[in-house]
Amino acid sequence: YDYDSRYMIEANLRYDGTSRFRQNRRWIWLPSVSAGWNIANEKFWEDLTQVCGNLKLRASYGILGNQNIDNRYQTYRTLSIKPNNGEWLQNGAKPTTVGFPALISQLLTWEKIYNYNLGLDWGLFNGRLTGSFEYYIRDTKNMVGPSAELPNILGTDVPKTNNCDLRTHGWDFEISWKDYLSCGLSYGARFVLSDSRTKITRYANNPTNSIDTYIQGRYIDEIWGYETLGIAKTDEEYMDYLDMLDANYTAYHGTAPAEARLGMQSLGKDFAAGDVMYKDLNGDGVINGGDGTLNNLGDKKLLGSKQPRYMFSLDLNAAYKGFDLRVFFQGVGKRDYFQNHNYFWGADNDMWWMQALTPHEDYFRDENSWSVKEGYAETNYDSYYPRPVVSGGSKNRQVQSRYLQDASYIRLKNLQVGYTLPDRVTEKAGLKNVRVYFSGENLWTGSRLSKLFDPETIGSGKGGSAYPLSRTYSFGISVTL
Repeated sequence: YDYDSRYMIEANLRYDGTSRFRQNRRWIWLPSVSAGWNIANEKFWEDLTQVCGNLKLRASYGILGNQNIDNRYQTYRTLSIKPNNGEWLQNGAKPTTVGFPALISQLLTWEKIYNYNLGLDWGLFNGRLTGSFEYYIRDTKNMVGPSAELPNILGTDVPKTNNCDLRTHGWDFEISWKDYLSCGLSYGARFVLSDSRTKITRYANNPTNSIDTYIQGRYIDEIWGYETLGIAKTDEEYMDYLDMLDANYTAYHGTAPAEARLGMQSLGKDFAAGDVMYKDLNGDGVINGGDGTLNNLGDKKLLGSKQPRYMFSLDLNAAYKGFDLRVFFQGVGKRDYFQNHNYFWGADNDMWWMQALTPHEDYFRDENSWSVKEGYAETNYDSYYPRPVVSGGSKNRQVQSRYLQDASYIRLKNLQVGYTLPDRVTEKAGLKNVRVYFSGENLWTGSRLSKLFDPETIGSGKGGSAYPLSRTYSFGISVTL
């Protein structure tokens, strides 16, 4: 409904069904409604139209449904049949095995996504400056998740059911400018910025608030770990660190530890120069992660979040007498990243088959290191990486502040330069349009992220080792007959 191009309202109602759920739970009503107020068309705005010719306030509410759960028939018990899978040979061959089906829930149904939006659109100076701002809340209700844990005597996994909720709140901002000068130059710019955060508002399968899984009331993708003091440059420095932990133990417990210098034993052994030292946050003289829950984090703390924040893009363009130029930047303003795969650490801790890349050369070496004694390398006391070890646990590879990566970036995603031949030239050849151009992709990246990773691909591939995006150069000609 539109009244005088000032007040607008639209409503929709859907009734969707799916065969993925049982008959009495497969249909769902999905309503939505939106309204707008074109303020610029009001009489009280007439004196301002020369400056601001477009100003519209809008709001919307709607419900979406999601049926895409783990598999198509989650509510039916299925048998897993695996040929040639038995432990014994029968008639010279392994037999086919059939797995006992897990428990299922017949109550599974649609996930519902409730969307609330409030936005403002504007246009100034005869449409040369335009923009919009939108704030939204997205509540996802009855997400499919694991049920509360049952005793191990059950003998199988608990069924999944609709028992999880989460809320995403965020905003989108866009502003554009375009103009045409009397000399024939046209140009424009468009900037887009958005941000969002997602919080888990209901999660039944973590009664202890373990930080190893989702926690009700916390944001998703949080990174928990140790605060790093540094890398010990001498054996004596590390022994002094262990003595400091013993002193903390005595002050905290009122008695000395049963055995000296064991404050780091939960993380490894054989400590020496080149090993990492962690801060004793709770002061108990023992470096550990407690029981891994919010109530007992030990010496761990919240280090950051993997969720990307402040995603942005900048699109610049210009044209003059047949020449055209387009420059497109994109990036993420804030994002933390921790990668514990061997691709990051290199050849270390029984992983000597792992290839060594250039950044891995910056490891700790003192005068006692084999590579220094043999003359292959010089000492490196101010290294980025700790000393490599054949064995010794994961003492240096804990999630920690020292190796937490800043994955924010800005990238010159695309650059295009073109020239369109004049009509008088193309008409003689019987052509409508001819344009020659150069295009470049991923030409430059600004980031503090380790050179081992591409900031656009760290979310995919094993251990962040997805192949980085290639820098591409292309030349072409576009002909319209």
